[in-house]
Amino acid sequence: MTTFTRPFDSIVKKNYVHKIAQFFSAGWWANFWRIEAMTERDFEWFESKYPGWYDEFGVWWENYAKLSKPGSVPITFADTGYVYPHRCWSSLVPCVIREDFQVDEVDGELYTYASEVDRWTHKEAFAAEYQGRPTPAMGRFSGRRQWEEVYDGWDLADAIQDMGFVRPDGKTLVAQPHLSFEEKDMWTLDHVRGHTIRSPLLALREMTPQQRQTHVEDYRKGFKIRRV
Repeated sequence: MTTFTRPFDSIVKKNYVHKIAQFFSAGWWANFWRIEAMTERDFEWFESKYPGWYDEFGVWWENYAKLSKPGSVPITFADTGYVYPHRCWSSLVPCVIREDFQVDEVDGELYTYASEVDRWTHKEAFAAEYQGRPTPAMGRFSGRRQWEEVYDGWDLADAIQDMGFVRPDGKTLVAQPHLSFEEKDMWTLDHVRGHTIRSPLLALREMTPQQRQTHVEDYRKGFKIRRV
């Protein structure tokens, strides 16, 4: 029952869907679609359906609208208070329900997980043996599974170009943080150059044990968005 209750509670009680929308808007440049900023009308609708929504998400979307103009700091790198999430090694989803965040060691290496079930899946269920029985058909969670790890240390513009998310003119991004088709509103590679991608997982592995403990505790507490 717990296995099925946890995702239900995350969606219904912990604003999982809204946090995922926040995550995708934070990394709008790493996608191939457009995410428009919300308006006051949207705020009113969400607040009426989900009391307390504005206090948690409203300022974020105000910042997103403000930073949607070319020449702004990409919101991922702006000083908004948002903490870019770790990614679950088992499911590959972002760990946005932060109080459920887990870290464990498998075969001498640290990994991050969105929940206790995800941690157990990697460490126990997909191990070479489970309760004394070989598990050759279970597959292995190996390789470079997280794109943040693949592009760790890359300049943002170079990573976007490597992913192929650039239009035929060779400079305009496929993704845009708005729905405008005006050329003056379009972000190009020059607008995002100079920002470095970092992998939260690799950064965690580089920490000392004390730094790591402090980081995990702070991560589970969450964050508060501030206006830019």
